[in-house]
Amino acid sequence: MTIFINESHVAALIDGGHATMADFVAAVEAAYTDQGRGEYDILPRQNFPVDVPGRKAKGSLKIGGASLRGVGVMGASLYSGGYGGMNLWITLFAAATGKVLAILHGAAIGRMKTGATAAMAAKHLSRENSRTVGILGSSDQARTQLLGLAAVRAIETVRVHSPTRAHREAYAAWARDTFPDLDVRAVGCAEEAVRNADILVTVTNAHEPILDGDWIAPGTHCSVIGAHDPKRREIDTQTLLKGHVIVDDLDQAFNEKGEILIPLEAGEITADHVKGCIGDVITGKVAGRTSDAQITMFLSGGTALEYMGVSAMLHQKAMEAGIGQVLEYQERR
Repeated sequence: MTIFINESHVAALIDGGHATMADFVAAVEAAYTDQGRGEYDILPRQNFPVDVPGRKAKGSLKIGGASLRGVGVMGASLYSGGYGGMNLWITLFAAATGKVLAILHGAAIGRMKTGATAAMAAKHLSRENSRTVGILGSSDQARTQLLGLAAVRAIETVRVHSPTRAHREAYAAWARDTFPDLDVRAVGCAEEAVRNADILVTVTNAHEPILDGDWIAPGTHCSVIGAHDPKRREIDTQTLLKGHVIVDDLDQAFNEKGEILIPLEAGEITADHVKGCIGDVITGKVAGRTSDAQITMFLSGGTALEYMGVSAMLHQKAMEAGIGQVLEYQERR
């Protein structure tokens, strides 16, 4: 049986407690565990820029695919970007039979899996006693970053900065409503959010670096999430050089992550500054954090592994809860 899981179905699963952020984190961790065990295949994201008549900005079509032998699924993600939102479609297959389990739609899937992925990396790279979070960015993506971190660490303090005052204050108000026990403040400069943070998240649309690496304290874990564009970066070379750098997928990171590609092209770093991918950290093939003073960095643009892991979880939860639309079609034999 194939089911269609749309945006309202995803909302019903989340709001009804059927699919918690902890479930999203576990689903992403299962996907990257397959990566670490070599039980996966991946098509790194293919990005096709598209000229949009009457608009200066380009749109794009982005395609990725993956199989997860441990999780038991395979499939493809397909979405458009640059049109004022993310129009995401995922087709999920059972790896054992080749049958379509589900077709999923909705930007909420992307937001939740991105927050879950950074949280999963923080679980393996941040200090266990991390309590203070600094967030640069105030979008819906920044909200799921906090939801994810709260699922893996006992967060007490949050400092958020966005250049637009109304945006950062709206974020702080949302965070206080969502987590009444947290000390949340919107701050007027990036430095105030970065200094003394145990975990730092950058999730912005910046084209140029947005912080000074000297603000980052020893022992900080940094999740650099915002850009997956070879010509853009949120942190500069000097900041990158301070960190023990882990990525989501090596091939994809070296194809599209400006934080790596810009200094690599300039001869400021060598490829071995990137220590490995997060799946190898999970399975012990690559060292994660080696001391309380070490600065760790997770550079992520999102991969099809995450979409497949999360889609498998949502399919299971939807089947258990009786949520979703059954698709009837004639299979050719």
